[in-house]
Amino acid sequence: VHANRAQDRALFETRAFDIILTGDDHDLMLFFDGRTVMTESKEEAEFVTAVDVAVDVTERDGRRRVKWWPTFRLIDSADVEGDADTLAQVASLEEQLSKELDLPVGKTTTALDSRKATVRSGEAAIGNLIAEAMREAVGADVALTNGGGIRGNTEYAPGTELTRRTILTELPFGNKTMKLAVTGETIVAALENGLSQVENSAGRFPHVSGMSVEADLSKPAGSRVTAVMVAGAPLDPAKTYTLATNDYMAGGGDGYTVFRGAERLFGETDAKLMANDVMVYVRKMGDVAPAVEGRVKTGG
Repeated sequence: VHANRAQDRALFETRAFDIILTGDDHDLMLFFDGRTVMTESKEEAEFVTAVDVAVDVTERDGRRRVKWWPTFRLIDSADVEGDADTLAQVASLEEQLSKELDLPVGKTTTALDSRKATVRSGEAAIGNLIAEAMREAVGADVALTNGGGIRGNTEYAPGTELTRRTILTELPFGNKTMKLAVTGETIVAALENGLSQVENSAGRFPHVSGMSVEADLSKPAGSRVTAVMVAGAPLDPAKTYTLATNDYMAGGGDGYTVFRGAERLFGETDAKLMANDVMVYVRKMGDVAPAVEGRVKTGG
């Protein structure tokens, strides 16, 4: 099951299932209250949670009864010796990929942090870099992309060389950069969605370009945005702006349903890969120096 924490809990509370193997939050979690098991085994097989179930079936007076009980084995894959044939095949593929991926496209002169806790909770330099590249790629007024699409989970020191592999590791989903025509009202609604689950480290957290946002997280979700500026002027709810975003969000992903009905200026057919747009931008700049600069200010 792929579900967020709230959905996990709702699924658990139905009591419709004995064992729930969940995902998407990418946590290491095991919960058992004597009736229902729920487990999650991290993000990329760092751990494997094995559930062994002993089942006792009895029949008495024509009635069949089933009792079960779990035992758990938490396996750290770092301690597992790999299969020799598989490792050899992986090494061969890595050698081939390296010729294509380990090619430099530029360098960051500032530190970048793509750890999950960073890109899902606040403005991040790498989020600004990606949003900037998307906006330039399609010539949009503003750009908005989700922190959950940034997946490298890595810290880069100033002076780090950025390669094709770096960019594809950060943007692995094959998303495309789309250009929409949206009203200021729609942008605010989108930002409200993006800031609605900061407490849960949800992937919808907005990384932006061409605008700055102020929000009060002490307010209820849906009424947190207090100010938005575009090109040095307050956002006009009635004005139409051009927006760069990814195809996942344009289709309503991560709760961005307000984008579904927007006019497509560059739709999926015309759109290019986000990762490629970032590579082109970095290659053009040579050295990039993204920083946290107050694009998304959250208080409360």
